[in-house]
Amino acid sequence: MGKRKDQAIVVRFGAAQVYRIGASRTILDDPYHFILTLSWPRFYALVIAFYLAINLVFATAYWLVEGCIANTRPGSFADVFFFSIETLATVGYGAMYPATLYGHTIAAIEILLGLMSLAIVTGLIFSRFSKPTARILFSRRMVIRPFEGARVLMLRAANERNNRIVEANASLAMVRTERTIDGETFTRIHDLPLLRDHTPAFALTWTLIHRIDESSPLHGWTQESLLEARTRIMISINGHDETMAAAVHSYHDYLSEDLMFDSRFVDVMVKGENDERIIDMTRFHDIEPMR
Repeated sequence: MGKRKDQAIVVRFGAAQVYRIGASRTILDDPYHFILTLSWPRFYALVIAFYLAINLVFATAYWLVEGCIANTRPGSFADVFFFSIETLATVGYGAMYPATLYGHTIAAIEILLGLMSLAIVTGLIFSRFSKPTARILFSRRMVIRPFEGARVLMLRAANERNNRIVEANASLAMVRTERTIDGETFTRIHDLPLLRDHTPAFALTWTLIHRIDESSPLHGWTQESLLEARTRIMISINGHDETMAAAVHSYHDYLSEDLMFDSRFVDVMVKGENDERIIDMTRFHDIEPMR
């Protein structure tokens, strides 16, 4: 792919990633979505960069016309820069002020821009904070094991918050590369029905189980064949967070290397000294071979 790969957009799906070529990648196409998807450090870095850039532009405009701002030292860029900061924030300490029509005009434009910028940044911060999110922990691996007279695929999920996700629904799907009867290579998505894909209240842990019978897309497949087909298994959980009173969702995916055959999860439910039920989350990812 060479040079074209360097210009590609990276689209991530959990542990997997795809390079998208030929699509528009400018921020101006969808700036709101771009800003909402930034991490918090990058978001603050963008705000600081914008803040400094705006002040540098207006400071340069004041500096180019000497005398437009009263009480600034001749040729001092620092004075007009800090005057720009005061004007943008509509603070104004009174020591420096516009002294000419040009200075008043530039200051008026900057004040207007400052008011708009403050409203936009405040709205973006509120949108980022108010965006409902779920904190669902997924087991690092999945297991394929005998269970109640059949082979099953199992994975574990846990609600990391001390609340409930009500009316939670889970869906499991598999993506793999197949060859059609026409000899073409085709990436196909198969649904993996769960024994229970709904729970009224998801508060602690949830073991999701898919039965591998004759109708299952996993029937007859080995770890080697799954690796060869570049198999990826996707899990999605959505529901209603009772604390935030909003819909939340979480997504995770597994590669074929994450499948452990003939193994089982270590039980996280233990009994305390007074027979109280305790969930030991330190054992959440632990797997042991089947005896």
